[in-house]
Amino acid sequence: MMTTNIIDLKTINDLLKSRYAFYIPSYQRGYRWNRQQVTDLLSDIWDFKPKDDEFYCLQPIVVKPILVDNQEKWEVIDGQQRLTTIFIILSYIKLNLLPKVELSFSLEYETRPDSKNFLQSVDLSLKDSNIDYFHIYSAFNVVKEWFELREDETTAGIGIYDKLRNQTKIIWYQINDQADPIEIFTRINLGKIPLTNAELIKALFLKKDNFGDSEQVEKIRLKQLEIASEWDRMEYSLQNDDLWLFLNNGDKKYETRIEFIFDMMSEQINNSWTSDKKIEKSNNEYFSFLVFNQLFNDEKKNNHFSISPIDSLWLSIKKFYMTFEEWYSDREFYHLVGYIVSSGTAIETIKADTEKMTKKEMKQFLKAKIRNSFHRDLQIEDLNCESNSNKAVIRNLLLLFNIISIQSNSKSNFRFPFSSYKFEDWDIEHIHAVHSEMPNDRKHRIDWLKAVEGEVNDPVLQARIKDSLENETFTDHTVFETIYMDVLKQHGEGEDINDISNLTLLDSSTNRSYKNAIFPIKRKTILAKDKTGTFIPLCTKNVFLKYYSSDISQMTFWGKDDRKCYVDAIIETLGDFIP
Repeated sequence: MMTTNIIDLKTINDLLKSRYAFYIPSYQRGYRWNRQQVTDLLSDIWDFKPKDDEFYCLQPIVVKPILVDNQEKWEVIDGQQRLTTIFIILSYIKLNLLPKVELSFSLEYETRPDSKNFLQSVDLSLKDSNIDYFHIYSAFNVVKEWFELREDETTAGIGIYDKLRNQTKIIWYQINDQADPIEIFTRINLGKIPLTNAELIKALFLKKDNFGDSEQVEKIRLKQLEIASEWDRMEYSLQNDDLWLFLNNGDKKYETRIEFIFDMMSEQINNSWTSDKKIEKSNNEYFSFLVFNQLFNDEKKNNHFSISPIDSLWLSIKKFYMTFEEWYSDREFYHLVGYIVSSGTAIETIKADTEKMTKKEMKQFLKAKIRNSFHRDLQIEDLNCESNSNKAVIRNLLLLFNIISIQSNSKSNFRFPFSSYKFEDWDIEHIHAVHSEMPNDRKHRIDWLKAVEGEVNDPVLQARIKDSLENETFTDHTVFETIYMDVLKQHGEGEDINDISNLTLLDSSTNRSYKNAIFPIKRKTILAKDKTGTFIPLCTKNVFLKYYSSDISQMTFWGKDDRKCYVDAIIETLGDFIP
């Protein structure tokens, strides 16, 4: 009994020579490819100009061997639309262009008992017998029209037939005997979760043929178990968002996160190959699998595949992963690498740049990389958020300020939580509200006036706010603007302050809800969130606690002295990282 999945690359010629009999079970829908899909497949194959050993790769076909009426057949769990289209193309070529070519594999639908014969003859008189035959006949006509548009149909037929037979390969994925085909079909089709590169690569590592000597059955079985166990451990670790969002910014979603490791490795491996051996990456969603498959084939040719090459390949994957795990475990590496990734450099670039460095050399390199990312003439105190380029610099500076503030405390084990920072979409925001953030609609003006009413100490201003609410004078833009600016003056400076001294990191939900709130209201909000365990960046919390201020007698005001002390703290903390 086969307990592991089998992975292979098969040419269409392999299917023809082996006379495969494919069986489309009743749980699948019938054939439904439209004109565009059929034409695209034909044109892609026709336009494919292979170099040496290159081939056109079709998406996976998932199969399982079964017995139907005591005959061995292949149940097609996924890929039947592509497989049927290939058969229709070959059928057209045989019936109309090249009658002597072989069409020795067969295909039939469980729900259509005569479908095997219909696919081979495509009988016009039967096309309206059922919806499946109608779509098959329609696809046949699309193929006919496509060939008729070629300069010479016969030459085109020879070209397509040759490319299909010898230069087109399918990813053959045979599930094990214990797997439930309906469950797999449901996962792939109803859940829209296709086979991943990771699943295909795992099948390569567990494929019995790749272990060579069949006499070492027990040794092979133990090695398969070891690889499967270590694979699961790596995947489990990568499912930890703290590690995952240290390694990347979450831009690409992975069904199986270990695939991220394979994507990086396959890029590195492919780049090391000569041009005649390279795998073409453009629009190839199974690029990583194809690279690893080529790697396995090379090992087979060079070493005739014993357990040793499997060990070597698997060890290279473990080492690749363990490098990241080591960085994650080291608090200083974690903060330096985590910042560089968060500010836009891919983790694989960092790995490539530091491959041969000692730990000491790498830390010096990372600090220099951060320092060199800022302009040599950078004056922190002059930075303002009025341009997009400055916003990016300020965001990175404030992020680095938080990270280095945490890292500098050698007595603490606390680490900056990159997962929270990235999940919650933190960005720069004003500490004290500015004129441009004044609420303009009725509801927000009412909410704003009610919120500040209890924070205003001036009785005259308090009375004006109360009167505006009672008599709804706030609907007049000039009346509300005057009150708004007078309240801002009481809790900060009258003019708008858009430089870094009045900016901090806030999460998007707080920004949306409180961006025009005065300092004491923002302060209460931040501290309330912190009290409930919500992640608040350390330096943001310190700002609203007035940790950096020399005078804390006035906790409801963010003024000139507060801003100067804040900027001084940023400059002092980031001294080693600013040019």
